[in-house]
Amino acid sequence: MSEAVQELAGRFAAIAACIEGGEPSERLLTLLREAQAACEQAADAAPQGELKDWLVNLRAATETWQQVWPRLGAQRDFRLAVAREARLWSKRFSAVER
Repeated sequence: MSEAVQELAGRFAAIAACIEGGEPSERLLTLLREAQAACEQAADAAPQGELKDWLVNLRAATETWQQVWPRLGAQRDFRLAVAREARLWSKRFSAVER
């Protein structure tokens, strides 16, 4: 499980970097889809508890970000909020016991 969690840390760092670097929306949407799938797989494998709850909630968040990005992605505050949230999740997952 720890490998999956560390992979998620990297995925969410990549999402933040993509937004902060001004990469095309298509690239970001791909990263979000991949992160959503990884969260879903990790949640299925995780035992009941805080980590599983995080993963389930984050899977839903990445789905929402994908849905609203075409409409809100041009708004600076929204981009910054998603990048900040992705960076926080990356740090949170990096801190999980290996």
